Amino acid sequence: MHRPPTVSVDVAGVALVLRIGTVSRFGPVAALFLAAAAQESAAQTAYEACVNNARAVYDTSHAAECKRLAEQTGQDRADCLGKLKLPPTYCDLSYPARDDSPNCTLPAENATVIDAALERARYRCARENQAAQ
Repeated sequence: MHRPPTVSVDVAGVALVLRIGTVSRFGPVAALFLAAAAQESAAQTAYEACVNNARAVYDTSHAAECKRLAEQTGQDRADCLGKLKLPPTYCDLSYPARDDSPNCTLPAENATVIDAALERARYRCARENQAAQ
Protein backbone atom coordinates (compact mmCIF):
# COMPACT_ATOMS: atom_id res chain seq x y z
CA MET A 1 0.00 0.00 0.00
CA HIS A 2 1.32 3.38 -0.96
CA ARG A 3 1.26 6.06 1.74
CA PRO A 4 1.42 9.70 0.67
CA PRO A 5 4.45 11.64 1.85
CA THR A 6 4.08 13.79 4.95
CA VAL A 7 5.11 17.32 5.75
CA SER A 8 6.00 18.37 9.28
CA VAL A 9 5.08 21.88 10.31
CA ASP A 10 6.32 23.27 13.62
CA VAL A 11 4.25 26.14 14.96
CA ALA A 12 5.36 27.58 18.31
CA GLY A 13 6.75 24.25 19.45
CA VAL A 14 3.73 22.24 18.29
CA ALA A 15 4.59 19.70 15.66
CA LEU A 16 1.85 19.13 13.11
CA VAL A 17 2.31 16.40 10.55
CA LEU A 18 0.23 16.76 7.41
CA ARG A 19 -0.07 14.26 4.64
CA ILE A 20 0.61 15.75 1.24
CA GLY A 21 -2.74 14.41 0.09
CA THR A 22 -4.47 16.41 2.80
CA VAL A 23 -2.70 19.61 1.80
CA SER A 24 -3.45 19.12 -1.89
CA ARG A 25 -7.07 18.11 -1.21
CA PHE A 26 -7.88 21.01 1.11
CA GLY A 27 -5.22 23.51 0.09
CA PRO A 28 -2.40 25.31 1.89
CA VAL A 29 -4.84 27.69 3.61
CA ALA A 30 -6.51 24.75 5.32
CA ALA A 31 -3.11 23.44 6.33
CA LEU A 32 -2.26 26.81 7.88
CA PHE A 33 -5.65 26.85 9.60
CA LEU A 34 -4.93 23.42 11.08
CA ALA A 35 -1.50 24.61 12.22
CA ALA A 36 -3.01 27.72 13.82
CA ALA A 37 -5.64 25.58 15.55
CA ALA A 38 -2.91 23.31 16.90
CA GLN A 39 -1.00 26.34 18.19
CA GLU A 40 -4.13 27.71 19.86
CA SER A 41 -4.85 24.33 21.42
CA ALA A 42 -1.30 24.12 22.77
CA ALA A 43 -1.60 27.66 24.17
CA GLN A 44 -4.89 26.75 25.86
CA THR A 45 -3.35 23.60 27.34
CA ALA A 46 -0.40 25.62 28.65
CA TYR A 47 -2.78 28.22 30.11
CA GLU A 48 -4.84 25.57 31.88
CA ALA A 49 -1.68 23.97 33.29
CA CYS A 50 -0.49 27.39 34.50
CA VAL A 51 -3.81 28.14 36.23
CA ASN A 52 -3.92 24.66 37.78
CA ASN A 53 -0.38 25.14 39.10
CA ALA A 54 -1.33 28.54 40.52
CA ARG A 55 -4.31 26.96 42.27
CA ALA A 56 -2.11 24.16 43.68
CA VAL A 57 0.31 26.75 45.07
CA TYR A 58 -2.64 28.66 46.55
CA ASP A 59 -4.08 25.51 48.17
CA THR A 60 -0.67 24.60 49.62
CA SER A 61 -0.13 28.13 50.95
CA HIS A 62 -3.61 28.24 52.47
CA ALA A 63 -3.14 24.87 54.18
CA ALA A 64 0.30 25.85 55.49
CA GLU A 65 -1.05 29.11 56.90
CA CYS A 66 -3.94 27.26 58.60
CA LYS A 67 -1.48 24.90 60.23
CA ARG A 68 0.95 27.69 61.20
CA LEU A 69 -1.78 29.76 62.87
CA ALA A 70 -3.16 26.76 64.75
CA GLU A 71 0.31 25.82 66.01
CA GLN A 72 1.05 29.44 67.00
CA THR A 73 -2.23 29.73 68.89
CA GLY A 74 -1.54 26.44 70.66
CA GLN A 75 1.94 27.64 71.65
CA ASP A 76 0.56 30.99 72.84
CA ARG A 77 -2.02 29.17 74.98
CA ALA A 78 0.68 26.89 76.42
CA ASP A 79 2.82 29.93 77.25
CA CYS A 80 -0.18 31.63 78.84
CA LEU A 81 -0.70 28.64 81.11
CA GLY A 82 2.92 27.66 81.71
CA LYS A 83 5.16 30.71 81.61
CA LEU A 84 2.65 33.34 82.62
CA LYS A 85 0.76 31.07 85.04
CA LEU A 86 -2.58 32.65 84.18
CA PRO A 87 -5.90 30.96 84.90
CA PRO A 88 -6.98 28.36 82.33
CA THR A 89 -10.29 30.14 81.67
CA TYR A 90 -8.41 33.32 80.74
CA CYS A 91 -6.00 31.44 78.45
CA ASP A 92 -8.82 29.46 76.83
CA LEU A 93 -10.71 32.66 76.05
CA SER A 94 -7.61 34.52 74.89
CA TYR A 95 -6.27 31.69 72.71
CA PRO A 96 -9.16 29.54 71.49
CA ALA A 97 -8.16 26.47 69.50
CA ARG A 98 -7.95 27.16 65.78
CA ASP A 99 -8.92 24.87 62.94
CA ASP A 100 -5.74 23.40 61.47
CA SER A 101 -7.44 21.72 58.52
CA PRO A 102 -6.37 22.75 54.99
CA ASN A 103 -9.73 24.47 54.42
CA CYS A 104 -9.83 26.57 57.57
CA THR A 105 -11.15 30.11 57.57
CA LEU A 106 -8.18 32.43 57.71
CA PRO A 107 -8.22 35.89 59.26
CA ALA A 108 -8.74 38.56 56.58
CA GLU A 109 -5.19 39.90 56.82
CA ASN A 110 -3.74 36.45 56.14
CA ALA A 111 -6.26 35.45 53.48
CA THR A 112 -5.81 38.70 51.55
CA VAL A 113 -2.11 38.06 50.99
CA ILE A 114 -2.69 34.50 49.75
CA ASP A 115 -5.66 35.52 47.59
CA ALA A 116 -3.64 38.34 46.01
CA ALA A 117 -0.83 35.92 45.14
CA LEU A 118 -3.36 33.67 43.38
CA GLU A 119 -4.77 36.60 41.40
CA ARG A 120 -1.26 37.71 40.35
CA ALA A 121 -0.48 34.18 39.20
CA ARG A 122 -3.73 33.95 37.21
CA TYR A 123 -3.00 37.32 35.60
CA ARG A 124 0.50 36.12 34.67
CA CYS A 125 -1.01 32.98 33.13
CA ALA A 126 -3.40 35.10 31.06
CA ARG A 127 -0.57 37.37 29.86
CA GLU A 128 1.54 34.36 28.89
CA ASN A 129 -1.43 32.83 27.09
CA GLN A 130 -2.10 36.04 25.19
CA ALA A 131 1.57 36.31 24.16
CA ALA A 132 1.57 32.70 22.92
CA GLN A 133 -1.36 33.28 20.56
